[in-house]
Amino acid sequence: MRLRNYALSVMCVMATSAVVADQVIPDDTIVQSNLCVGFDCVNGEDFSGGALKLKENNARIRWYDTSAVPGELIRHNLLNTFVYGVVGQSWRMDANQSANEGNDYFYLSQHSLEDYLVYSDGTAPDYDCSTPSSDPKPVIGVIPEGVPAEDEFLCQNYRSFIQRDALVTAGGVASGVAIGIGSSVVDGEVSLGNAELKRRLVHVASAIAESDALIKEQLDLGLFQAQLTRLNEVESLVNMAEKELEVLEAAVKPKGGGGAAGWLMLLLPLVALKLRNRKLVA
Repeated sequence: MRLRNYALSVMCVMATSAVVADQVIPDDTIVQSNLCVGFDCVNGEDFSGGALKLKENNARIRWYDTSAVPGELIRHNLLNTFVYGVVGQSWRMDANQSANEGNDYFYLSQHSLEDYLVYSDGTAPDYDCSTPSSDPKPVIGVIPEGVPAEDEFLCQNYRSFIQRDALVTAGGVASGVAIGIGSSVVDGEVSLGNAELKRRLVHVASAIAESDALIKEQLDLGLFQAQLTRLNEVESLVNMAEKELEVLEAAVKPKGGGGAAGWLMLLLPLVALKLRNRKLVA
């Protein structure tokens, strides 16, 4: 009886191990049909939308380059907290946020390989943990900067991965797009940075339609043309004044030279304006 029980126990352990063990295939794998990956995949899965489906409440694709050299130590700011860590070996695509009422966004992000201890930036709440039954705990102060932050439910230190978003697209029709690490997502806008971080958009063609964005070359050309048009108008007025002066001089008799000089004094400002106009054009 003992031998039989022992044999059954060994078989159960082996069966369990076979279920939970990873399957390693040391060769090329070809799937000549559709593929569903995720805890929510079911028998009879509908593949009308594509051959590869990721189906679960946290759909993620992750790249891990084992040959890449980790980047420098960085400070990654979170809400009232921050973490120190490195990125550069791993990138991830996220479809929507996993937290309840999270953003309906698509992310392409740098993602750290490990999680790091979370520290207060000087504003993280300090919870009253004297009453275990209270949930969440009341706030009794703030945690000094550089001191590990507390979880609001267990009053314990916690850890977090570093996720630096490089591309974020929101789900709504009028939602915004953020391009570049640190860019802010604003509805109805394409953002290349934030209030402190500014980026240049380069290699842009000249605008054609009314709703196209102007580039600096077109803007400079437009201002120059407007100034040139105004200067040409001023020059035309000066030329008219010169012709009138010639007519007046011809009408004045030789003995009335003083009258011509009077008219000349009146028209000197116009002549000076013409000379300045020519300098500006040159």
